[in-house]
Amino acid sequence: MAGLAEAFDQIGSALERHLPVSHAAGAAIAVTDRHETLGVVVRGFADVASGAAVRPETRFMIGSISKGFAAMVVMQEVEAGNLDLHVSVNDLLPWLELPEPFSPITMHHLLTHTSGLATGTEDAPTGLGAAARLRDIPPTFPPGEHFWYSNDGYKLVGLTLERLTGKPIHELLSERILAPLGMDSSVAAIDDSIRTDLATGYAPVYSDRPAQLRHPLVPATFTVGNTADGSIVSNVVDMAAYARLLLNRGQGPDGPILSEEMFTLMTTPVVEVPEDQGVSYGYGLFIGGGEHGPWIGHSGGMVGYSALLRVETESELAAVVLQNGSGSRAGLMGATFDAVKAGVRGRSFPDPWTPPAATEIPDAASYVGTFEGDDGSALRVETDGDGLLVHLGDRSGRLERDPLGLSGDGFVVVDTELERYQLSFGRDDEGSVVEAAHGPRWFRGEDYGRSDPEPAPADWGAFPGLYRNDDPWLPTLRVLLRRERLWLSFPIYEEGEVELTPLDGGWFAAGEVWMPHRIRFDRMIDGSASVAIFNGGQWFRSFED
Repeated sequence: MAGLAEAFDQIGSALERHLPVSHAAGAAIAVTDRHETLGVVVRGFADVASGAAVRPETRFMIGSISKGFAAMVVMQEVEAGNLDLHVSVNDLLPWLELPEPFSPITMHHLLTHTSGLATGTEDAPTGLGAAARLRDIPPTFPPGEHFWYSNDGYKLVGLTLERLTGKPIHELLSERILAPLGMDSSVAAIDDSIRTDLATGYAPVYSDRPAQLRHPLVPATFTVGNTADGSIVSNVVDMAAYARLLLNRGQGPDGPILSEEMFTLMTTPVVEVPEDQGVSYGYGLFIGGGEHGPWIGHSGGMVGYSALLRVETESELAAVVLQNGSGSRAGLMGATFDAVKAGVRGRSFPDPWTPPAATEIPDAASYVGTFEGDDGSALRVETDGDGLLVHLGDRSGRLERDPLGLSGDGFVVVDTELERYQLSFGRDDEGSVVEAAHGPRWFRGEDYGRSDPEPAPADWGAFPGLYRNDDPWLPTLRVLLRRERLWLSFPIYEEGEVELTPLDGGWFAAGEVWMPHRIRFDRMIDGSASVAIFNGGQWFRSFED
């Protein structure tokens, strides 16, 4: 079809423009309708050192898209009468001994990320290790009250399925989903044997500061696992088969994998996702709508990889993006759908999609001004084309949006001295920018009208510093004492910075108190804490600033 050929030419051009503004070496895109794959586009490198290009057959880690596969097996067990979604997970896993201070945590809560359990860290890289650690990390809100994404919750889903069936979760996923769909190149466990034709994962070289596009990429740490939260390895050809399963409401090529009733249950919105307006979560799938109609899908991320799957139920089209690196896929996904729809329907093609430059900052003028520091220094912000230029002391640098996740009023500074910390701005109740922060330094805008905070407790001075761990997801934590308050910074994680609120027993809540983020400090040496205990894992003070 001539229209489709032109559509995929457009998608290829969009992908070529996408990669330079992402921390990814290569990527692959596939688009399918209910019956067949309409086309595949590949660009970039599967391995930079060897010069190997991405091919349609190149495999990537798909990360959390795996959660939908696990949810399907749960639905199969529910329909077979082997599993009740609304009994305590402690009844399903009697050895678990999971704290339930509010009410029972059920499979329903685990599947919908409403359990109150922590997101999880890879400081305990196995499913059993994470489950054992959860005994010491109680949930922080009543089940069902909030949406809080929990990989550890899905690890418990996998362990429950293993106990019910007597089979490892990766074998279950292969037998129940991958094999019936003909996903012959896909596996549901990550071990050393899968590295043949696996794209090399890439991450920014620095782990102690927000990523910038000018930072070089290095091979990411290879992770091993078979947990239900994200251990499938696949390529875009195979993933198109999974997308067709969703387009066909659970019907596989040789018969139903899910009944209509179970597919409806899986794709019924249960809880709104606060950070994504108009998006909800069901069982292992995000559910949304918008100008292009209703959709279901999921994003995915692993150390060195990122992915996005979206299924549009009205247009009966689906697309998947897999890349060996990080960066937003949303704009590329939208451009892909727009091009294919034009090609299929014989309409004029949209203008070529170009991602915004990292230095392009919407509403840049709202940040302009001079901000006074408590130490007498000044932070000056001025416009620079479509972006912003900042001056602090004898240093200057342009502001960029972080390609790995900082959003809203947080930016990175393109300067070798200033790049260590994000530059964040605060607004008053009317939405005007009135303050700025850069690491431990705080700056007052001309219209700042809030009262000064009470002095911080003297012992808080022992906590600031950079802490390291071998967790490949979260290798560093940085604790800051700024304007009499403690802040926890995730240098390479999308949360950016969150304030610490003191709790009983030496613990602090990181962010809002209901969130399952807890940290405390231990092992004082020469007046400084040497260990930060975060969500059960241990991070150790580094010599670095």
